[in-house]
Amino acid sequence: MNKILMNQSEIFEKYCLDKEHALEVEKYSVMLFEALNGIIFDFSKKEKAYLCSAAKLHDIGYYIEKKSHHKHTMDLILQEGLESFDEEETLIVANIARYHRNSLPDEAEHEFYAKLTDNSKDLVNKLASLLRIADGLDKPHKNLILRMRAEKTNDCLNLFIKTIGFKPSLKAAEHKKDLFESTFNTQLNFIIE
Repeated sequence: MNKILMNQSEIFEKYCLDKEHALEVEKYSVMLFEALNGIIFDFSKKEKAYLCSAAKLHDIGYYIEKKSHHKHTMDLILQEGLESFDEEETLIVANIARYHRNSLPDEAEHEFYAKLTDNSKDLVNKLASLLRIADGLDKPHKNLILRMRAEKTNDCLNLFIKTIGFKPSLKAAEHKKDLFESTFNTQLNFIIE
């Protein structure tokens, strides 16, 4: 018997406990994606869709429990499936969402990451690095960011962040830029405009 797949909106409505935060992280993920696309990577609309789905669903694991919610998020996405993506694409989205916090992708330690092709692992690393930063940028949960733009120099990438006038705390984003810096092999600086 074939499994009935849910669409992203149904999963979001069923499992997401903090919809405002999830939508804000999705918005910041898109801002990052658009600020960096063409500067540090060249991604398609399909890859943007992976990031948007992972961002919107990144915290649904809280439905099960707070501890290890990132792992529960992956399990729920794989359990429910995503009707707009095939099995490999659903695995990509689930991995992106899983790595929004704590440990970095590890082929030796993480079974579902190890199942991905090398190209898909690279994609997960890149998109999960954006999701981690977006989640960190929404740590104060105050909807402070209006837009972002990026400039690449020889030795770093500067991300300029325009806010509504209040300076957001960048502590969480600073903490979560590790995957970005290792994946893209460049230092990332946050600059409030």
